[in-house]
Amino acid sequence: MTLVALICEALHPQHNANQPHMCQSRGMPWSNRLDLTPLNRLSQHRHDLLADGFELTDLTDSNPTRHGLFDAGLLDIIASQAGSASRYQPTPAGPWPARAALAERFGGDPDDYWLTASTSEAYSWLFTILADPGDWLAIPRPGYPLIEPLAHLAAIGCRPYDAYYFHPSGWETDLDQLRRLCQAPGCRALVAVNPNNPTGAYAEASMIDIAARTNQPLIADEVFFPFTLDEAAHQRLAGTTECLTFGLDGLSKLLAAPQLKLGWIRLSGPKGQLTTARRALDLVADSFLSVNALVAGALPTLLDQADASIERIKTRLATNLATANQRLAGLRLRQAAGGWMLLVDLPGLLDPDELALALMDRAGLSVHPGYYYDLPGDTIALSLLPEPAVFAEACQRLTAVLAVLTDELT
Repeated sequence: MTLVALICEALHPQHNANQPHMCQSRGMPWSNRLDLTPLNRLSQHRHDLLADGFELTDLTDSNPTRHGLFDAGLLDIIASQAGSASRYQPTPAGPWPARAALAERFGGDPDDYWLTASTSEAYSWLFTILADPGDWLAIPRPGYPLIEPLAHLAAIGCRPYDAYYFHPSGWETDLDQLRRLCQAPGCRALVAVNPNNPTGAYAEASMIDIAARTNQPLIADEVFFPFTLDEAAHQRLAGTTECLTFGLDGLSKLLAAPQLKLGWIRLSGPKGQLTTARRALDLVADSFLSVNALVAGALPTLLDQADASIERIKTRLATNLATANQRLAGLRLRQAAGGWMLLVDLPGLLDPDELALALMDRAGLSVHPGYYYDLPGDTIALSLLPEPAVFAEACQRLTAVLAVLTDELT
């Protein structure tokens, strides 16, 4: 069962994930790959509050365009491509200049890259070429609930490999468990998110060795890779030649521009495995032809803005992390090596859902219980992207309400 289905089942016990969903108005059966369950309790309450004009600060919001991190000058760069985009010239892998710019920045050859509309679409392409219905992927736990729904839509399953937190040193992946999963029948790929979202833990290099020894393709999602929160050196998985590897990245994080809708796949691995992989990616790319010509044409110039965007975001992350360390000093903040999120362990005052509802009603704060990410329910993930003044004020409200609840319940 997917994480999304588990959440729905926990909040809607009457929902049976094994039964087909039905359109109530017409009695029409829909695909079992869809989850058409109504909004869960927390989402419905949030919806109702907003509909009533109640102001909520979303402490999980990682949309950079809502936090002043998007550079509007990027739109001028895209507009400059209007003339060249006036004719339709389908190129399944994406325009060669765009792929050459990616190779120059990230390594490899232009022919190692395929442009996609997003990282999510890149996942769907890879699930299509790597697995059949009933097969499954090894995926990280904790994790952001994206891979499972995408896999479910592709009619394939997921089995988690766990990481465990040791304070204050950080996260350690259960590599023995991962190795067993990769050796099991039905496993078709190992997914690594580097660094993980929301834990911020960078992937161990030994994952490459496990994938190589078990002959499993490695899907390396590295959209958060440059956003380090510590001084340690971290290793990219994309580009390795030891195992068949599909590196994923895109403009959504790199340029704080999710609305520009451009991602890419970088292929690498042993030479003997690349020919079939190239043909498979070409076939899927030619079937979709999903990339916008304006953004793809502008990519070489857009990439010139990446370093400034990364530094701007890292400054915001560092500022808010320092604020959290100061204003949430009474709570345990889990160590994060990178990414845009900070995990905070709250006191076990209430049931996780009740606590989330109390924070909405009493403090105007919207948070997700930890079980949304396969974490303990008393853990929440805070976005480190908000404007510093907004983030600081939200941290103050959070601690104030927790103090009131502590007095009331003890």
